[in-house]
Amino acid sequence: MNTEAQFFKAFSWQGRAVATALRRFVKPVVARVPFTPRVMKFSQLGFDTVTLALPVHQDVHIAPADIGGVPGEWLVTGRQVISGRVVLYLHGGGYFFGSPRSHRSLTWRLSRACRAKVLALDYRQPPDWHYPAPLDDAVAAYRALLSRGYRSENIIIAGDSAGGNLSLVTMLRLRELGLPLPAASVLISPWCDLTCSGDSVRENEAQEPMIPVNALRFISASYSRGSDPGSALISPVFADLAGLPPLMIQVGSTEVLFSDAERLAASARKAGVPVTMQVWENMIHVFQALAGWVPESSLAVKEIGAFVEQAVREAGGEQQLRQRAQLVRGAPARL
Repeated sequence: MNTEAQFFKAFSWQGRAVATALRRFVKPVVARVPFTPRVMKFSQLGFDTVTLALPVHQDVHIAPADIGGVPGEWLVTGRQVISGRVVLYLHGGGYFFGSPRSHRSLTWRLSRACRAKVLALDYRQPPDWHYPAPLDDAVAAYRALLSRGYRSENIIIAGDSAGGNLSLVTMLRLRELGLPLPAASVLISPWCDLTCSGDSVRENEAQEPMIPVNALRFISASYSRGSDPGSALISPVFADLAGLPPLMIQVGSTEVLFSDAERLAASARKAGVPVTMQVWENMIHVFQALAGWVPESSLAVKEIGAFVEQAVREAGGEQQLRQRAQLVRGAPARL
């Protein structure tokens, strides 16, 4: 796999319009919000409500999941899903909002692009929980997948923002436990440094369309709560990544988290981990969620699908479609 950064130029008016609107109207409001546990709770409900307005294709089958004692949901899209292939998806939201429901506009598209069942995990979050609760939940779910007969060569761990962080530390923990690692991991705008020490936190602060830096610092303190935010299992940009599977990193060029992605890619290369680093010009944080609306977002999801196909093939995972994988709403079938 290519270890050099790939640069994708912005080309759509839709992408420019979204970034401009967020920078002018949303970011200033968020920057003035006094973050408290009550506000965090309200944000969780509000974000789910707003994002549920994004369309989900009628062919998407959704069913509740409880795997390893962790709730979530299964999503299956289309007729080309390979029955043994799973994307374990860990949603973003700064470790205090977001859910499988809020990320459906992305997860159903990943199911189609990756030809996989998607298990979107509803892991525990602040303010009721903090580190290491989300990590424990992700590890428990992965172990449960293995116990149900899914092969590690057919599993992809993916996540956005804080979910990208959680994807990385989950693999580090699996490595510690001596468990088989997944075929690969997809990291979308990963928040890998909870010390907020990357150059882009300062250099991109004005250009960043969405995330105010004061929010990052508050959320970091809320999640780490009594633990060192610079430790490897909280800020994996400082971890030894040796032995991890191939990584795909997608990030917008103007994000305050750009340095997190850049340093992570450099650390992976130094450790001998194959990494595909994609920089998308002027794209907002987790712009992939706007696939179907923003052309660059749709292209990025297709890039993820191509990466997953190659990674599973190289890992020796299942490639052939044996049967249509289906979910019956309310109860998973053959999972």
